[in-house]
Amino acid sequence: MPGYLDGNVPSGICFYTPDETQRHYLNELELYRGMTPQDPPKGELPITGVYTMGSTSSVGQSCSSDLDIWVCHQSWLDGEERQLLQRKCSLLESWAASLGVEVSFFLIDENRFRHNESGSLGGEDCGSTQHILLLDEFYRTAVRLAGKRILWSMVPCDEEEHYDDYVMTLYAQGVLTPNEWLDLGGLSSLSAEEYFGASLWQLYKSIDSPYKAVLKTLLLEAYSWEYPNPRLLAKDIKQRLHDGEIVSFGLDPYCMMLERVTEYLTAIEDPTRLDLVRRCFYLKVCEKLSRERACVGWRREVLSQLVSEWGWDDARV
Repeated sequence: MPGYLDGNVPSGICFYTPDETQRHYLNELELYRGMTPQDPPKGELPITGVYTMGSTSSVGQSCSSDLDIWVCHQSWLDGEERQLLQRKCSLLESWAASLGVEVSFFLIDENRFRHNESGSLGGEDCGSTQHILLLDEFYRTAVRLAGKRILWSMVPCDEEEHYDDYVMTLYAQGVLTPNEWLDLGGLSSLSAEEYFGASLWQLYKSIDSPYKAVLKTLLLEAYSWEYPNPRLLAKDIKQRLHDGEIVSFGLDPYCMMLERVTEYLTAIEDPTRLDLVRRCFYLKVCEKLSRERACVGWRREVLSQLVSEWGWDDARV
């Protein structure tokens, strides 16, 4: 089995049950190795959930995009268990690389953001300089693969300042059951240090991902323009979701990032950088509209609509 590791490796994802295809695969593997089928573990399991974050499932995901996956785990795992789980994730990364897929797994303690711990997120971390911004990106881009649902989505935006109190009220009233949700905490205010650290990080990331880095850097600038009370993009997406404003690609995190940056650059009357960010977005999506395609996917439709709104002609494309 890919990523298999002997020892006391934490196993079991909360509220996850293999589907028929997965059970068939596991049964064949057990027969092949002469293993005795085991019942699924019971009780509170060590892995809270597995979630993608970033461009996955958005218009920004192309065939060359990598996969960033958060493996959220219980805070009671000891040091040895965390090391073994990290080794398992590293084995899975190597296995994926052998198939030509770039995957990065990040171990996330469920209390990491609540305690403002610097921790280690490997390639996507910048130490303690990214806290709220990282959580903002997770909340607006996360896709749950397995495990607990994300609690933050259930809290109205106007209760964000009283996040913990509101959550405790939901628990006390029996509206929600505590152990059924992943709670990484609310989105508090951004510090000036976090803007600075995140900007340096995007400068570094621009070496490998220049188009994405331009978009994210300008989003940071848009946030800083509203300092000290920026409208975090995750809150905007949640507000639209709660208001039922689910139209076309209106909740796509990459499209909303472009929308916010466009609003900012228009407000400060900077058409030159607005043109730059549109070109970066077009190149990031990686759908060559100048080439005819037999099958027109939804990403191509989205980009075609945007290009039309920008007033780009065939020669510009």
